[in-house]
Amino acid sequence: MPVFIAAIGGMLINLVGTLAGRVLIALGIGVATFTGVNASLTWLKDQAVSSIASLPPEVMGMLGTMKVGVAISIVTSAITARLILNGLSGDTFKRWVHT
Repeated sequence: MPVFIAAIGGMLINLVGTLAGRVLIALGIGVATFTGVNASLTWLKDQAVSSIASLPPEVMGMLGTMKVGVAISIVTSAITARLILNGLSGDTFKRWVHT
């Protein structure tokens, strides 16, 4: 098993190539790319709306008076704004990570 781990480690070091890349890997710093952000937010909003739609009419009327639909829209818009500020471009999100 240690030979297998050493072989994988050697392969990864060869892929990095540059001295700066080797330093970043030694420090445990890397880049994580998240894809499918738009699909995740759409699914989140659809789930919230479908959960509300399955409630009895009396409860839906009360939630409509309380503007819960507007609150869901505000929350998803705030999440989107936060992702844009953190570097969302298109449907991918890249972030420096420290392992």
